[in-house]
Amino acid sequence: MEERFDSKEYIKILGEELISDFIKAGKTTHTCAVGSGREKALMNKLKSILPHGVGVGSGFVIDSFGNTSSQCDLIIYEEEFALKFIINNDDTYAYYNCESVIAVGEIKSDASIADIEDSFKKLKKIRELIRYRENDNRFRCYLSKLVACGADSEKYEPNEKNTDQIFTFVLCKSLKTPLSSIANKAKEVFETKDKYFNIILPIEGKPITYLEENINSLVQSALDATALCELSDNDAGFNYFITKLLYQIQHGRSVPLNTQRYIQSKNRFSVSTITPIL
Repeated sequence: MEERFDSKEYIKILGEELISDFIKAGKTTHTCAVGSGREKALMNKLKSILPHGVGVGSGFVIDSFGNTSSQCDLIIYEEEFALKFIINNDDTYAYYNCESVIAVGEIKSDASIADIEDSFKKLKKIRELIRYRENDNRFRCYLSKLVACGADSEKYEPNEKNTDQIFTFVLCKSLKTPLSSIANKAKEVFETKDKYFNIILPIEGKPITYLEENINSLVQSALDATALCELSDNDAGFNYFITKLLYQIQHGRSVPLNTQRYIQSKNRFSVSTITPIL
């Protein structure tokens, strides 16, 4: 028995277990079961680590303007506040309102450039969803319904601030594509920095993230970066991914809750009949 608990080693072991889970899922002869097995494995690992109030599911993300994402392998959301529309009692294909979604991920096995392109196109749709907000400086932090009203510099701006975006990622068992090819494909698919993914994590490889070369520092998203980079240490890849995800949960922002836009066709109603109640 160990004399002390090593949390870093524990998370590293969870990442190693994911490799085994991916391999076991791959032994089935049914294609859908393979993907489902990998998604469930990651969901269970994340649920054991992430803070109370954070839900993990799959399905689709929607906005109140009528836009819908592609089917998402993994959706991390505010469990207390999210609208969750479940079709035919199957929450695998649930629909979540984008204002309460924290992160979205695509899960692959041995990811080829075609897999990467497919993931990029799906994640781009997530960044194209629109969180409804009034033309003011109000915002709220994840896991809180309290609304703050800040200075102009604190205004919610998803096209400019990484904390105001839905965190997007690709997780795979291994990556069969060099960094240069991934960078070229990202330029082709995303076109602008605000649409780029946050991280690519091959469990058996080196995480791909962002670097600000002027200060030689790793950063959270392409918005603050000058280059894509591949980390030299692949032993702590899952730990690095969890660190980035927790940062987004703790520092990320969304807009004030307005679930009425998803439920009622209009905000104001006229009165047809009046009768005294006393």
